[in-house]
Amino acid sequence: MNGVILWSDAAEQKAVIWCEDHGDLAFLSRNENAVLPDTYFSVGDVVEFDLQIERNLRLACNAVLINQDAGKSLCDGLNSITVHACDVANGTATVIPFPVDHPKRPVVGTLRHKQRHG
Repeated sequence: MNGVILWSDAAEQKAVIWCEDHGDLAFLSRNENAVLPDTYFSVGDVVEFDLQIERNLRLACNAVLINQDAGKSLCDGLNSITVHACDVANGTATVIPFPVDHPKRPVVGTLRHKQRHG
């Protein structure tokens, strides 16, 4: 799998990776990787790794640097966007309601619940 490093701590040799499958984030640490680069991964680095699932966590194993700082331009671009409080307060976004058809509950079930629980 490929991904982009979103957060990195070189001292602890840990990182969080956004995965190309848009699933849960993957966690990278020394424990799951016997070989890591001398210069630890930085935010924005694109990495290739094997994915292992352990106790509902996605762990990145055998991580290899594909492209250094490739995702950095995206991070910098998003950070450079200025959002003004008045834009948010004025409701500039259009919210489209999502209709949901809820199945009607049987009246009998409601009466039984009231009889049992007062």
